[in-house]
Amino acid sequence: MPPNLDSSRAASSQSLGAYLKSARSALGVSLRAVEERTGKAVTNGYLSQIESGTVTQPSPNMLYHLAQVYDLDYGDLLVRAGHRIPHSDDTAQRGILAGFPMNALEELTESERRELLEYIAFLRSRRASSPR
Repeated sequence: MPPNLDSSRAASSQSLGAYLKSARSALGVSLRAVEERTGKAVTNGYLSQIESGTVTQPSPNMLYHLAQVYDLDYGDLLVRAGHRIPHSDDTAQRGILAGFPMNALEELTESERRELLEYIAFLRSRRASSPR
């Protein structure tokens, strides 16, 4: 069973390192075991530095691997490490649709818009005629 550290107020006031150390202890795994479980993406030495507070802002990639191993909320780890995380409504407010900035369409000339629409129609026709 994964550690339920998010439910207590004490956990939310813990540093990232202390929080990760508590999670690891709750699972009863060693630093070396975590290294193996992450496919060596997070070395035991680096994890030790995070837990001791020497490293306070590990990369999102490192946090992702640790979240997977410890079954913790990745977004919470990002926040604890001081990283900003986008919210789904942020992308809508900035005019992003399916990862594409809508303001890029505003900058197109009329002929570029026509070409883009023709290309989209071409892609759809290819998709419709391809065997599944």
